[in-house]
Amino acid sequence: MTDAIKDSTHSQEPVVTCFYCGDDLPQSEFSDEHIWPAALGGDYLSPFWRTDDVCARCNSISGVYVDGAFIRGWAGSRERGHDARMYLSPTEPLKTVLPLDYLGKLTDPAIPSGNVADWWAGPCGATIVHFRPEETSDLWKSYLGGDPRAKKADAGRAYMALASNTEYWLLGALGSFKKHFKRAKRYIVTPGLPSNWTAFEQVNREDPLQAAELAVIDAMLERAKAGQSTPARLEMDLTNVGQRWLCKLGLAIGCQIFGAGFGKHADGELLRRAFREANPEKRKQYKVRGSAYFSGVGGLAFLAWPAGWVLQLQVLKETLSLTIVTPSGQTMAVQVTDDQDLISEVPADIVAGQAWIVVPSAARAVGPIGISDYVAHITKSLPNADLKALETNCIDPATLPAC
Repeated sequence: MTDAIKDSTHSQEPVVTCFYCGDDLPQSEFSDEHIWPAALGGDYLSPFWRTDDVCARCNSISGVYVDGAFIRGWAGSRERGHDARMYLSPTEPLKTVLPLDYLGKLTDPAIPSGNVADWWAGPCGATIVHFRPEETSDLWKSYLGGDPRAKKADAGRAYMALASNTEYWLLGALGSFKKHFKRAKRYIVTPGLPSNWTAFEQVNREDPLQAAELAVIDAMLERAKAGQSTPARLEMDLTNVGQRWLCKLGLAIGCQIFGAGFGKHADGELLRRAFREANPEKRKQYKVRGSAYFSGVGGLAFLAWPAGWVLQLQVLKETLSLTIVTPSGQTMAVQVTDDQDLISEVPADIVAGQAWIVVPSAARAVGPIGISDYVAHITKSLPNADLKALETNCIDPATLPAC
């Protein structure tokens, strides 16, 4: 199609304003955006948390650099695994897919040049080492697993040494390993891989690259047997963790409630500028009110839900804000607006306070429900039928087969 034909086609399309960049673009340039990320259960939430009013370019940028920075950072990884065992099936091991625990980058000098080796712990003590190309930019050093874009060219090689021969945990470890390393070549170090698991390969110690990488893993396992530690480093940015992501959420919520024009309001423009500023030092100049991951105000941990994210939207002290209580009980918050003309347009149910509870491990979400109803349920004052149904998915992890 020539540019002239494209322009003609676009001129006949409805023009839509993108929530995230504020540009007016042809409708064909827009895509489905999870305001609350799919990786944190966005697929299970009510339509309020999704929109078609974000252009494909902004959608991609947000997914990789903003949502991804939190989800693929240490904090996001820690939260995704918190209490996840409470939603496992005690009888169906193939449903035992757990997030892996990140332990850091190995510092062994024997790691092949140009590569890094990420160390992960799998279910029931499985040891996993992922060799991949070293990052080409400091931007990706705090992303667990490195630059997500680089995986398309070279996803590396992942090795797992199993620590249990209990069928339940053996199958659970294999399933978790496969899901986590979808693109990488996957090798099982432990002999005796079930023949029907064709998604994995036995190692080949005659291959020079594998032999070098296996030498690193063998040394790790020998140290573990001797009760010795393995040196590793954990690269993480402890300043303003999740702040950029919170600004995106605040902007999107404002546009959902007040329309795309919120982006041109002073509060919306502030959130947009902070959300789109990649440089953390420059981002400090935008005085967005709220609290990032490590700076959250305490006292709300009692509102946490096992392995769930509690999203609370409310007008409090004449300010519309989003508060997030993470699975571990950390609190994050962002102010959407305190403009009283806008506050007067907020629906009454949001003014009173609404909550959504999303549990990725259970593939379930509840909400919106009144914040007062949520508090009444968790304090056992007045049960909520939807939350009681969600609780039926929980198990006591002590009932799982022993490692």
